[in-house]
Amino acid sequence: MPEMVESRTRFRFTQKALEALPPHDPESTSSQMELCDTECVGLRFNKSKSGRCYWFFRFRWRGRKCAMKLGEFPGMSLKQARERGWEVKSALARGEDPRRAVEAKANTLTFREFIEAHYLPHARRTLRRPDVVISRLNTGSLPAFGDRHLDAITVRDVQQFHAAMKERVSTTTANHHLAVLKAALNLAVKWDWMEKNPCLAVKKFQQPEGRDRYLSLDEVKRFLAALEKAENKAIASGLRMLLFTGLRCGEVFNLRWEDVDAAERTVLLRQTKSGKSRRVYLSGTAWAEVELMREHRKNGHPYVFPGRQAGRPVLQPRCTFKAALEEAEIANFRVHDLRHTFASHMVQLGASLFEVQKSLGHSTSLMTQRYAHLADSGLRDRADQTAQRLTGTDG
Repeated sequence: MPEMVESRTRFRFTQKALEALPPHDPESTSSQMELCDTECVGLRFNKSKSGRCYWFFRFRWRGRKCAMKLGEFPGMSLKQARERGWEVKSALARGEDPRRAVEAKANTLTFREFIEAHYLPHARRTLRRPDVVISRLNTGSLPAFGDRHLDAITVRDVQQFHAAMKERVSTTTANHHLAVLKAALNLAVKWDWMEKNPCLAVKKFQQPEGRDRYLSLDEVKRFLAALEKAENKAIASGLRMLLFTGLRCGEVFNLRWEDVDAAERTVLLRQTKSGKSRRVYLSGTAWAEVELMREHRKNGHPYVFPGRQAGRPVLQPRCTFKAALEEAEIANFRVHDLRHTFASHMVQLGASLFEVQKSLGHSTSLMTQRYAHLADSGLRDRADQTAQRLTGTDG
């Protein structure tokens, strides 16, 4: 075979050289530039005037010139493109049309078919909250990619989907939609339905810092007074339990009597956000809410905070919570902020961030760091006391 002569459009590709290429000349009569790799003969790199890049492989099949699209750059790297190119050459050497095997597999499933036939059964078996994933699929990636073949989903498509979701919902929720799509396509790659996950090249949006809203002592007093007037005593007691423990809403309202230990005054949380069970020691104030619910327990109801439906827990405390806020004249406050209230006052009373982390059930200290600034005032007071002692002005 004669030696390949290198030129401006024919050379040995490198990842760095391809990434540095400018878009195709907008004044050119051709719609895109085409470059040839001298290492894997037949491999082509096309770049359009808009800067979009594709891999192609050109070959002859039964005397006819053919071109086969391999993928989009940089979603498919140079190394991966060459590997696909050698696979095409191997198929040709065996006397096979390389397009048939690749296209047959790629065109077998659309995104919707993959999700419904393969991903959802897996998700229902393995995920703790498959309903959340299903909801995000139905409101996000399924409408966007449902009829698209798996191999036709590109990095640019995912970027546009991610940006479009940000226009519709919050930045955090848009990132959640990206995470769901990424997890699904990771399995598609793992199960050999796709060559590469295009989501890997898409970065999450920077999310805003968490809310710093918690009740002042005066607001706490008004809130507790408002709960005393609530018609639904089970929900009112559950809301007080949230305030007195810093537990999550689902952890409190899904609490069953079988997980309450009266001797130790503890509750066992079987389902937590981290997926691990944990035992929580209750204060006397929090335990009083458990005793109150025990006094009102009817017909052996399995839940500590019973709902209106027989055998079911409280499903939605929102109406009672909203009414209590209106009665107490408290604005800009959510149920989850009761958790922040507990943690914030705990820190201000001198608890260490490690103690707060254990109380809230955070798996790492990262989430607990949001309360670090509240500990600064306590440190400042102790520094003042130390300085006064050292200078003999502490009286």
